[in-house]
Amino acid sequence: MQVRFHFHGEVSHLLRSRWRSPDQIILPVTRAASIKDVIEAFGPPHTEIGAIACNGRMVDFSWPVAARQDFDIHPVAAPWDVTRPTLLRPNPLPGLKFIADINVGRLARYLRMAGFDTLYDPSWTERDILQALQQEPRILLSRSLDLLKRKQVVFGRAIRAQAPAGQLREVFDLFGVEQPPHPLSRCLDCNESLEPVAKEKILPRLEPLTIRYFDTFYRCRHCDKLYWSGSHADGMRRLLTG
Repeated sequence: MQVRFHFHGEVSHLLRSRWRSPDQIILPVTRAASIKDVIEAFGPPHTEIGAIACNGRMVDFSWPVAARQDFDIHPVAAPWDVTRPTLLRPNPLPGLKFIADINVGRLARYLRMAGFDTLYDPSWTERDILQALQQEPRILLSRSLDLLKRKQVVFGRAIRAQAPAGQLREVFDLFGVEQPPHPLSRCLDCNESLEPVAKEKILPRLEPLTIRYFDTFYRCRHCDKLYWSGSHADGMRRLLTG
């Protein structure tokens, strides 16, 4: 007795090489398994799946695979509204908050630049990331398919783009971000919100040209790093809006 699997759209690009073909996959049932386990055995992590139909009926990840079943596996559709409950993810997020692993560290800084709350620490292990997700659900951004398959990960994205700017555009397109909500409002190093600081209070820390040409300054509440709207800020704005 056999089962048919048809992977649609970009989910098919994540299949292991032996399964990559335009045709459906037909296999015998050899063991009891959920559709989530079977999908991930083919390669794609569950975070990439937006809908699963079994013989035309929409099912969740726990659905048991059995003989004479036809599965259609669809990708997450953009724009992805993570605040809306779905069959596969009944517990939505309150908003867009991210956590990134070391494979996309520069993307984490770009997201902070755009104003998004983004956890990232290059010293974190996989265990550290999973523990952080248990404390507060977030969207995991990674290039590691194995990490995205972990049960602690509910929302995530396997980043395809190579360059950080392309990765940022990929995230914006997936989540329907047309304009960053609060650009240049977070510390690029530690993710904390910036607060205004009077120029007079930080004069000893400023270079003469900075004192001469700039009057508005911000300070990180956590690490005390200073920010002002110099040429680097103009470059950031072009990146975020381009």
